[in-house]
This record gives sequence, C-alpha cells and structure tokens, in this order.
Amino acid sequence: MTVVENYKTELDLVRQNPQLLYHYRFDKDAIDSKHFDRLRLNIAIYNDLKQTDYEIVKYLFNEEKEWRKYGKDGEVDNLYFCAFILTLFNSPETVWLFFEAKNIDFDSGIGFDGEYLVSAGIKETYQYLKSADNPKKTELLKYIGETEESCIYSQEDIDDWKEHKKSYFKSYKFPIQDELYFLYSTDERELFLKKLPEWIDQERAWTCNELSLYRTYAKYADDKVLEIEAFKLTLKKNDKDFLTDIYNRQLAELYVETGENTKALEILERIINAADNRNIVRDCIEQLCRIIISANSSSDEIAKQSYHIIKVQYKKYRNFSPMVDGLIKDVTEIMGEEKITAHNSNLPKAGRQWWQRLFGSE
Repeated sequence: MTVVENYKTELDLVRQNPQLLYHYRFDKDAIDSKHFDRLRLNIAIYNDLKQTDYEIVKYLFNEEKEWRKYGKDGEVDNLYFCAFILTLFNSPETVWLFFEAKNIDFDSGIGFDGEYLVSAGIKETYQYLKSADNPKKTELLKYIGETEESCIYSQEDIDDWKEHKKSYFKSYKFPIQDELYFLYSTDERELFLKKLPEWIDQERAWTCNELSLYRTYAKYADDKVLEIEAFKLTLKKNDKDFLTDIYNRQLAELYVETGENTKALEILERIINAADNRNIVRDCIEQLCRIIISANSSSDEIAKQSYHIIKVQYKKYRNFSPMVDGLIKDVTEIMGEEKITAHNSNLPKAGRQWWQRLFGSE
C-alpha cells in the first residue's frame, strides 16, 4: 500500500468512526504532538473533500491552534493548510476560529492571513455577522471594517488569494508531482531517506531552488557529511551569490562540528581578512573559539592559529557580544595566557552583575 493509499484508508476509518479523532488530538505534555498525523489526514480530505468532513476539519484545525500556542516542533504551514481546507466549506462561522488563530501571538498576527477572516465571501461574512453574537465581534469588525462597504478586502482580493493558496499547496494534490518534497513535508522520514540518494544523483543544472532543497534535505536527514556536500556544491554553482559569505560560514561551522578544524580555520580566516563588518567577524570568532574548545589543548597548532586570529580581532573590536566574549574568556584560559577580556573584570561589581547573571557566575 502506498503512502497516499494509507492516508485515504485512515480518512475512511475516521469517517466511519469519528471517535477515532481522539488519536489526532494535541497534548501539550506528550512527546508526539500528532502534528504530522493531522497533516496527513488533512491531505486525504483535500483530495477527497466531502461536505460531511466539515466537523473533522474543524476538529483538526482546533488541535492545530493548540499546537501553535505551545510552540512545539513542526511546520506552521500545517496550520495554514488546515485553515485553507476549512475555507473550502465556505462557512462564515469559521471567522471566529480564524480570528482566534490570528490572535494567538505576535507571529500569528503577522503570519496568519487576514483574508481567512472573510474567506467565506465578503457579502456572506457580513450577513452572518449582523446576527452573530460573539464577545469578539467588535474587535473583529474593527480589524476587517465595520461594514461590507468599508471592508479592507474586496471579493476580487479574496478570489485571487484563494487561487494563490491553491497554487501554494499544490504539492499536496494527487497525483503527487514531487515525491521527495512530499515525503519531506509530511515527515515520512524512512521513505524519504530511501529516495534521497536517487534525487541527489539526478542529472540537473542545479538551480538556486534545487540547491536550497539539497541543503534543506541534508539537514532533515541529519547527515553532516551530506550537509557539507550540499554547501560545497552551492558555493561551486553559485560562487557569485550575495549569500556566499553566509554559506561559507555555515560550511565552516559544519567542519567544526565534524572535527575538520583545518578546513574550518582556512575558511574562517579568509572571511575575516575580507570582512569589514563586526557581526561577520563576530560569527567567525565564535567558530574559532569552538575550534579551540574542541581541541582543549594549548599545544594544538590549529588552536594556536585560531587564538592568534582571535587576539588580533579582539584588539581591533574590543568586544563582540556577551556570548562570544564569554567564549573568548574560556579559550584564553585554555590557551593559558593573560586574559584578553581583562578590562571586563575591572568593572565595578555592580557593573558586572548583568554579565554574571547571564553566564551564571557568582
């Protein structure tokens, strides 16, 4: 049975016995938030929508709202997708569910499209609101407009928005056009890992989008070696990209994580020599500190070279950030030299309390 067939089977079981929805509920204290289980059920509904599925989708959306409130791991697009499916029923009463979702927190206020609030139709929504009794009604009308004529959206806006959403979520429409991306977005990890090598080995020109997917897939696979290959290929194919410095720093960080400190040092030194930005230098200094910490030896040649660069840059900038300055203090002790952050220790006791609290010092 294919993944798609599994999703359809699960949906049919829920349709026959709605009590099975209990297995899709969000539990803030559970390890598994059922986030992707709800997505898979939503995908099955999207491809076989029945009006009788309305209560199922409402339930799933309410559970996604709860997931969003607690910041569990997952993809916020799953919430948006569930909301989009709910719009397909054209039920004006969903305005309250959508308004609650938009007001979960600051990020939701920005990220959850206001168009959802009138997605059942401008005219239909305002007709419903005339007789609706809800404590949030005044606040809602203040946001979308007091009357149909003063609504911040036109029906044309909503129609265009719906078409855009259909295009945005096209990866979930059967038949699946991009199998690997589908497996990635639905967290079908085992199948994804089997298909990934085949995707990488395909003959292609490697566009910016494909390179971005390569880096994303490698990270999802939790394969540092593959991540390194993805960044190396990105730099090879897009050596004039304005993000080149960022890609190089990320590659250096991966080299530090995999213990390839010589390669990391070479990249970091090159970036620092070409940089005139404190933030860029700070990020590189952080990785140089981690090289020294991983070596944990003042006699390590790479550690010595890294420490020399740190001293030169610290003399130039004097400080970077509390975290990086703390790392510099640590590596200075490892290298057994005079504290190059000694000026911080000369501050009056009251002036040092914020730093002590941050790093847990007495």
